[in-house]
Amino acid sequence: MIQAALGIIDKMRIEVFPTKDYAEPPNETIFVQLNPEKYTMKNNVVFCEGQAMGTTGSDLKFNKIEGEEVTFDFLFDSSGIVPQGKTVKGKGTDSLTGTLSAIGESLKPAYVDPFGEVESVEKQVEGFKDSLMKYDGKSHQTPYLKLLWGGYSLSCRLKSMDIEYYLFRKDGRPVRAKVKCLFKGTVKYELMVAEQKKSSPDLTHERTIQMNDKLPLLAESIYESDDFYIDVAKSNKLLSFRNINTGQKLKFPPVK
Repeated sequence: MIQAALGIIDKMRIEVFPTKDYAEPPNETIFVQLNPEKYTMKNNVVFCEGQAMGTTGSDLKFNKIEGEEVTFDFLFDSSGIVPQGKTVKGKGTDSLTGTLSAIGESLKPAYVDPFGEVESVEKQVEGFKDSLMKYDGKSHQTPYLKLLWGGYSLSCRLKSMDIEYYLFRKDGRPVRAKVKCLFKGTVKYELMVAEQKKSSPDLTHERTIQMNDKLPLLAESIYESDDFYIDVAKSNKLLSFRNINTGQKLKFPPVK
């Protein structure tokens, strides 16, 4: 709100978390030096291909939907032409102090000392790399990340990083770099199960019989058809589909 009131461009930020819960405040928040000019999103559906011998086509059967992948190009420059990026320990923008600090950094004009030697950009890039992909010996994991820019938000992990150095000092040290990062979306298992609601008739289901439950109605609710209740009775070795004890567990096998 304060940034909008002052007409300040919202900087993309990357929050770095130690665990997949995303419950605790992040270890650090990275404000990029320059917002990316573009980003590329990729969504991939994986199929199992079944092709009979002597045929020219494949029978594609759904396997899985992979997590979203997004690619960003980040620019790093140590020449002083543009203000430096900023890394804040902790949430960074949750408190008024953190917000004002970020605003103050963005308001600082770029300054170039005509008599000083331009710093190399290597230190900035290495710090960025460590924050996003450094291996933690305790958790045996690389960091969990959250990308935030405007209305875009993605919980993810860094999958790959390509670094291109260009614009060099006289001694060959780089002062500008483009870092291409590929992030892959990640979802907590509990949330994934809740979102998918696996009620497919192609999966085995188990139900505990409640009072007044009828096998034909249960089978119809799972298979969306009234044709399979006899098969369910046979699969569970029931003498009659009408006489089922309350509390009894029945398995509803997948449709073949």
